[in-house]
Amino acid sequence: MRRSAKGALLGFVACAAVVAVAAQTRRAQQIRRPLGYTPSAFAAETALERRFRDGVSSARLSAYHAALTTRPHMAGSDGARVAAESIKTMLTAAGLDVEVLEYRVHLSTPREIAVALVSPVAQPLRVTEPASSLDPATRHPELGPGFVAYSASGDVTAPVVYANYGLPADYAQLTARGVDVRGKIVIARYGRSHRAVKLYTAEQAGALGLIIYSDPADDGFARGDTWPRGFWRTSEQLQRGNAKYSWFWHGDALTPGAPALANASRLDPATAPTLPRIPAAVLSWGEARRILERLDGDTVPPAFKGALPISYRFGGRAVRVHLRVQMDAGLRTIRDVIARVPGAQRPDRGVLLGTHHDAWTFGGVDPGSGTATLLEVARGLGALRRAGWRPQRTISFAFWDAEEFGLIGSTEFAEHRQRELRDGTVCYINTDLYTAGRLDAGGVPSLRDFLVDVARDVPDTVGSMYDLWRADEWSRQTAERRARPMSDFEVELKALGSGADFVPFQDFLGLPTLSIELNATGGYSYGAYHSNYDTRWFAEHVADPGFVRGAQLARLLGTVALRLGESQVLPFRFSHYAQRLADYSLAAARWPVGADGRATMMLDLAPLDAAIARVAARAAALEQLVDDGLVTARLPSSSTARLNDVLARLEQRLLDESEPASRRWFRHVVYGWDIYSLYDGQPFPRLAEAVRLRDAARARRDLERITTAVDRLGAGLDEAIALAR
Repeated sequence: MRRSAKGALLGFVACAAVVAVAAQTRRAQQIRRPLGYTPSAFAAETALERRFRDGVSSARLSAYHAALTTRPHMAGSDGARVAAESIKTMLTAAGLDVEVLEYRVHLSTPREIAVALVSPVAQPLRVTEPASSLDPATRHPELGPGFVAYSASGDVTAPVVYANYGLPADYAQLTARGVDVRGKIVIARYGRSHRAVKLYTAEQAGALGLIIYSDPADDGFARGDTWPRGFWRTSEQLQRGNAKYSWFWHGDALTPGAPALANASRLDPATAPTLPRIPAAVLSWGEARRILERLDGDTVPPAFKGALPISYRFGGRAVRVHLRVQMDAGLRTIRDVIARVPGAQRPDRGVLLGTHHDAWTFGGVDPGSGTATLLEVARGLGALRRAGWRPQRTISFAFWDAEEFGLIGSTEFAEHRQRELRDGTVCYINTDLYTAGRLDAGGVPSLRDFLVDVARDVPDTVGSMYDLWRADEWSRQTAERRARPMSDFEVELKALGSGADFVPFQDFLGLPTLSIELNATGGYSYGAYHSNYDTRWFAEHVADPGFVRGAQLARLLGTVALRLGESQVLPFRFSHYAQRLADYSLAAARWPVGADGRATMMLDLAPLDAAIARVAARAAALEQLVDDGLVTARLPSSSTARLNDVLARLEQRLLDESEPASRRWFRHVVYGWDIYSLYDGQPFPRLAEAVRLRDAARARRDLERITTAVDRLGAGLDEAIALAR
């Protein structure tokens, strides 16, 4: 793609920033000490990591990708079965120990989807995507219509109301203008929240059905070049997806907190709280326009306007649509593929890397890019194993099924192997998909310094991956922040919310968790996302020509796995966790303040702040003991194995397990999902919800839970200090 003069200037500025960062990094590396290693052990470790990185191949990654994207492989289909078998064969050939786990889960696919204008004109609307002469894969006979998984079946004809993004604030605007959605079909655009939130909000408002489309203001020509030249959606591409109400629980809709084995006890689908009660369908913006341009009623406010060259109106009277959805919902078999490089010293302790293998269609990017990358990492570690190396701890790779239906494969595994994972897994690392862009990293704060350390040691096109990461994050800071020196600026891990397979490991099991990807669009979507056009052709021509960045991601992921798998003392830094907790407490103090500057409730954060201060002091003392012990070779010692177990399980002390999973599946008191901001993480999630609902009694209870959990973390740090002395 051609670059504009402005783009070239920005590229020059970014490159200059990278060079400056690289110089700072070199100075820092002269004085920094390796986290988790004695100096002599780290020298051997860096040699091992270089061997791994030197063996990573874009060509092999591309070959894996080609094998996995030849046909659609939606969870529960024959294509998904073949994909799982192919992955098992690849991993076995790479020299890893492989097992396949099967679960029987509730899936939902379409028998019939039909949307048609009834008035003022009679016109059927296309719910499929036309084939493209550029990409033969788009003519594959197994491709079906666009649909919303877990939509209720229904056959309704009703007037249409346009509801912007379909969020509660949008419905408040409708109500304020006298627009009633009861008994209507709502049309809303993708963006700002998960589609399930749009469906749930429409259902609660009394709508009979929902149609979702991608407006070009959010994903189309208004954002940049569209397919086939760029990352944004055309007038013919639609977006599939699930609309399960996963804020109740993730995974199988009928077995909360328990694995969906063949003989599992199951809820009745008719009453399961995660399943919608009204029908929903998806359209491309070209088809949605046929509805939107005919709507009557008042003109919408500026915040409701998209980028279509029409007058956006609320509607509600003249335009009537027929929506018919017939779903095939029931139990189907899914398959998780798990592969291991067994540890030599502590085979019962391990690092787990995961991605998913199911796709709505071909999975060219989602998830074929991530699947192929993780297969190349596994192959590289398998090659080291064949050459005689074994890690200190077991390094495992998981390829989950039915992620697209709501993180089902990973959740069922987490529920199935709960005790084993909580006792033995020191870290879960997820990668879902990538596009050739910036490093997009999230996770618990105790792993921030570790990931910075690793990224510094992975060379990139200019400097290291850390240099590019830091320069990019610096460019995204406010003008006020960039007016101050860069010398004290450090990258941060984003808080993980939802949307990928890290959720059950962080929020249900309380494992230290990372998400590591590359992101070109700055968001969670791209034009071919969840469409028939998400093919190998798109990956080769747009997302990552030559699979060059995929190989770089593999080098980073593999180095992270090796560094954790071999570390003498686990490299967690809870001083930074305390800093983030203090930041979250400061933010929470502002939550009850309304637009008028008045507080809607009082939050007594003093006990929490005191608990955080105690954690900060203990964490600093622990880190000093560990760092000094490694430099002087006093560590590792006879108590180091117990110290590592305490460190690995500190995150679990931030869980609230006072209620069964059907009532409190999201157990983490610090991290959760802000459902009103797509997939973003929400610090102190239950407290935030209580404040939003203005429930003062609940807010007090949740604040007490958080404080108690932080105190548990402090007590755990005391245990670690005793073992590190």
